[in-house]
Amino acid sequence: MFIPMTLNLLDKELEKIQLALTRISDEVLWKKLREGTNSVGNLCLHLAGNEYHNIVNSIGGYPYIRERSAEFLAEGGYTCKELSAHLNAVREKSREVLGTLSEEDLYREVTVYYPPDAGIASSNRQLMELLYHVTVHYSYHTGQIMYMTRIFQGENVNLLKWKH
Repeated sequence: MFIPMTLNLLDKELEKIQLALTRISDEVLWKKLREGTNSVGNLCLHLAGNEYHNIVNSIGGYPYIRERSAEFLAEGGYTCKELSAHLNAVREKSREVLGTLSEEDLYREVTVYYPPDAGIASSNRQLMELLYHVTVHYSYHTGQIMYMTRIFQGENVNLLKWKH
């Protein structure tokens, strides 16, 4: 029950991001509101990197390919459409990994690896806790993306069909 619920929640957040990516231009995708903040593009790269790292690599055993600092330093390299496809590709890998798990697997520990130069120590985490963390983290940054999209889209369109 927990694993399908996790995927469902992550999918709902991804749908919001994909909607946001249809409402902004490729130029705005990389615009920062001020120095020291992240663009929508940076946040999308960060979410893809975090999901791949924690689910695909740490749980699924796929190679570690993340360059975390590059997620925040990027100033382009993807269009909105390409970034949406990238987020989808990572989600499909996550779906593949999580599809192999049983509810009993949720209680085993996995190692979350960080390279020595990352400044973060590798650690063991219970799989359920890790999935909970990924979901909360994804939701947090989705909210930031949605807020920035409302600012950038130029007209007052309710992205989530809610009236305030």
